[in-house]
Amino acid sequence: MKYLYFAEGTPTGTGTACMFPASSFTGLDPISATTTRISFQQGNGQDGDDDVVLTHASGAHKDVAELIAFALKEGPITKTKFIVVADEANGIYLDVGNGAALGTPVEVTTLAT
Repeated sequence: MKYLYFAEGTPTGTGTACMFPASSFTGLDPISATTTRISFQQGNGQDGDDDVVLTHASGAHKDVAELIAFALKEGPITKTKFIVVADEANGIYLDVGNGAALGTPVEVTTLAT
């Protein structure tokens, strides 16, 4: 099983870093010109989603969708089982050269378990 990892700038408590199985991906939505929400099935098996809001280049929603699709797809580059999509504290962002330009801040919102 493949996992996607996201972390805020200074993980200090519950909900500031998370890892989701790729199979729990439920979709993504543009929130503003520079933010996109990525949703995953809630980790505790209850109804609802856990969300990650990514900041990116203005108007790059399609590029972010392509980036996430790339991370979810099995392939020679993404065959690893642990993919860091965004780690704000360490300045690590998945980049496939498509112009998504992920950056800070990263916001992780998980529902209470």
